[in-house]
Amino acid sequence: MKKYLILFLLVISVTAGAQSIKGKVCFAKDKSPVQFATVGLLQLPDSTMITGVISLTDGGYLFEKVKPGNYFMKVSFVGYKTNGKEVVVTQDPAVITVDTIFLKEITTSLNEVTVTAERIKGKEMVDRTVYAIPEVIAKSSSNGYDILKKIPQVNVDFQNNITLNGSSNFIIQVDGRQRDRDYLNKLLPSDIQSIEIISNPSGKYEGNIDGVINIILKKEARYGMNGNAGLSYKPFNKPTTQATGSLDYAMGKITCYITGFYFSQTLRINSSTLNNFKMTDSTSNMSGKGGIKMPGWSVNTGFDYYMNDHNNMSFNISYKPMNQNIDITGGTFLLKNNIPLNTVSSLIANNMHSDETSASLFYKKTFNQPVQEFTAESNLYWFKSNSGNNFTNTTYLYDTDTQTGSYARTEDDLNQRNYFSVKLNYVQPLGMSAKIESGYQLYNQQMSYLFNINHQESANIFDYNEFRNSVYSGITVNVKKIGIQAVLRIENSHIKADSVTQPNYTCFLPSANLQYKFSASHNLKFTYNRRINRPGIYDMDPYYKVGENYDVTQGNPNLKPDYRDRLQLTYTWNFGSNYFSPYVYKEFYSNRIGKEYQLITSPITGSLATLTKSFNLLSGYETGGGVNTMLWYVNINARIYNGHINEYIGQSQTIPALDYFSYSITSYAFAPLDKKKKTTAFVFMSYNGISRSAQSKTYSIPFYGIGCQKQIKDHNIGVFWLLPGSKNINFQKVVTETPSFDSRNITGFDVSNFIMFNYSYKFNKGKNVKKIDHKVDVESDSKSQAIGK
Repeated sequence: MKKYLILFLLVISVTAGAQSIKGKVCFAKDKSPVQFATVGLLQLPDSTMITGVISLTDGGYLFEKVKPGNYFMKVSFVGYKTNGKEVVVTQDPAVITVDTIFLKEITTSLNEVTVTAERIKGKEMVDRTVYAIPEVIAKSSSNGYDILKKIPQVNVDFQNNITLNGSSNFIIQVDGRQRDRDYLNKLLPSDIQSIEIISNPSGKYEGNIDGVINIILKKEARYGMNGNAGLSYKPFNKPTTQATGSLDYAMGKITCYITGFYFSQTLRINSSTLNNFKMTDSTSNMSGKGGIKMPGWSVNTGFDYYMNDHNNMSFNISYKPMNQNIDITGGTFLLKNNIPLNTVSSLIANNMHSDETSASLFYKKTFNQPVQEFTAESNLYWFKSNSGNNFTNTTYLYDTDTQTGSYARTEDDLNQRNYFSVKLNYVQPLGMSAKIESGYQLYNQQMSYLFNINHQESANIFDYNEFRNSVYSGITVNVKKIGIQAVLRIENSHIKADSVTQPNYTCFLPSANLQYKFSASHNLKFTYNRRINRPGIYDMDPYYKVGENYDVTQGNPNLKPDYRDRLQLTYTWNFGSNYFSPYVYKEFYSNRIGKEYQLITSPITGSLATLTKSFNLLSGYETGGGVNTMLWYVNINARIYNGHINEYIGQSQTIPALDYFSYSITSYAFAPLDKKKKTTAFVFMSYNGISRSAQSKTYSIPFYGIGCQKQIKDHNIGVFWLLPGSKNINFQKVVTETPSFDSRNITGFDVSNFIMFNYSYKFNKGKNVKKIDHKVDVESDSKSQAIGK
């Protein structure tokens, strides 16, 4: 009994002598908090490392159960000088508050010229990579797109189309709230503190996305007015115009804003289609020229309201109309046994108009305990589109003016989609080294289709309704050099629609990250995730569409979701101001949507025609590797892979198994031309190898361009030249091979003198105090067929 009493008293004495140390890390230049800085607790006088933590979103850190003694708080962050403070821990007080530790950018003096850190370096976390944005990079950029061009893993092409690790299936967030990509035009680079890349999204996110780009803004709000404006113009050979503008007005706790975007592109295009029907030894060869015009604009407005230090909310409403008009004059030769029989003259007009409206409300509550927070978000979305396909065909005897027939057809495809969603999320810290996170989402969408032929209303309307409940929960733990995150998301869907054979289903979507830090510069990470992709509004459109060649296309309302399981091993090395990250991966996929091509009797001509219909016909696996790197001023993203598609046995045909191989590379290089970094030259290059489906191959050409930009105070001017010296190019070629027919489709456009001039201006007429992000965005159905989109 005496022995246990002594042990109890020892425990009490040790516990009573354990104190807590808390503090904050900020940037020296603007006093904004430093997120994800490494804070080490060192024992003095021998500087033995006791433990370490990562600073939180507000720059704060906390050490618990620290024994009395002399210590040194050592803080490091990529691109900044290491700094720290000494602290003496005694029996009293129980919580010791350390003065704020400020970090300065790394600078060196070479021949009396000061050189500041001017390249972006990455810091690996268990679930993301964080890139701090140096001031010199912000000053040399005009908007959010320019910043992203310099981030490893991210590629931005000449029309601001973005890919993340080669995929366009990702979301953009600002301070953790989803954003439209056009919103990047609005962001002032000087407002951006860091950019987080999440390559393996946890169950917190929708089960269908491949990645997240989260832009962290400096925690400032403004009194007064600020904004920016930009204009890009291509004056030669069919003009293209892009204009952006934004305006904020802050009144202390409330900030109101409005942003706008306008885009108009006109191109000369050409296309050719060659169909060879093997069963009848007949061929159709069509070629045409014309133009495409795509005007569109968007506007969004709302407010952000800081109620107090622990509560804030925001509201946003946006409207995005879009138009696309294609006019082509074409000619088709019909051959039998290689002998010309007829020619067909075609006048083609394809028009599409869509309207997209969304409204969102977001609320966030934080607590006194670091990391602990609760968020709630609701979204309303309305979308409708009207696609018109019009053509007139006139048939002649070959090489004569003798008309043998004519046919005209007008198709109107009316689609609507509405949805409502609610998201709830809660984070609970477990000390300073772990946290649990859980959430719930309600999602309800309705889709409807109405199809008219020659302006005659169709009797059958297809309606689709889905009600989905999702829950997730997971834990994140960081223990010295090891980080672990494991999350499980469960989604249950109830579907009410015609011709759907699987109306209800439940899916389990696990994800996991395992990280080992060899040192501050070397990191190894293993990731696993399971993803789901659901068919979209255009995939399920059940009506037959007839083209000018009398080919028929049809959606499939009975499509099922497809699933992907991916394992990846990534190594990261930071050296100097460079970032090098190779990786290897293995992915298994099932029920991926693909196109099945069949021969049918044309409902119009009675001759053979092709039917293209969507099915869940792709299952198999893919193995590959790649590298994401930022070497000096060159950003490179490259990937090489091979895969296998399993045999598909359908109702009408069997598609044999096949193997495929491909690769891709994108790069953006920039270099300052003067000592003050006010003038920058850059080069862009992108190439994708062959894209393989079950019965078709898609070929594309390399894209490249050169340009430069000059900063003059708050003004930025620049020029970009796409494919210098090129004229008419074949942008894309699709080759289809089936047992009964072969086809080849080529699409091209005229890039002669594709030179764009850019101008931007930013202003700030107020006082900086605090900053909150704007606009929660939502899913989008708007289509854009600008080059590269």
